[in-house]
Amino acid sequence: MTTMMKATIATTILAVLTVATSVSAQHGGTDAPSLTGTWNMGLQGGHVVPVALVLKQNGDILTGTISMPTQRVGQPVDVSLKGDISHGTLTLTGTVESAKEPTTIGITGRLNDEGIIEGTLAMQGHDMPYTAERLKERK
Repeated sequence: MTTMMKATIATTILAVLTVATSVSAQHGGTDAPSLTGTWNMGLQGGHVVPVALVLKQNGDILTGTISMPTQRVGQPVDVSLKGDISHGTLTLTGTVESAKEPTTIGITGRLNDEGIIEGTLAMQGHDMPYTAERLKERK
């Protein structure tokens, strides 16, 4: 094989790798499912508290709302959330503005192999484990 042929083959391989890397970067480089959707979150304390979690994912950026229960039955408060997903771990924060004192909520978690998010919700110095399942779309 001549030096010219070796250079041509090397250049072709480099071009193919460059295109593959570019396509992978444009698509996030991951086949991880999107977290966009409505999730039924079960906060685990003395009993399981059902909470609605709505997420929108745009690349690594997450936004959404969580409907937190209040002491007034049937009157949840919606809290806006912002965060991201990095290395498979989601992190979200929001502030309950309507509380007596503004209260920060922190949510961390990971999507497991069964499609369930497992993690912790932190609020006012309390950490509550949770699981969240995506609601099925109605047809």
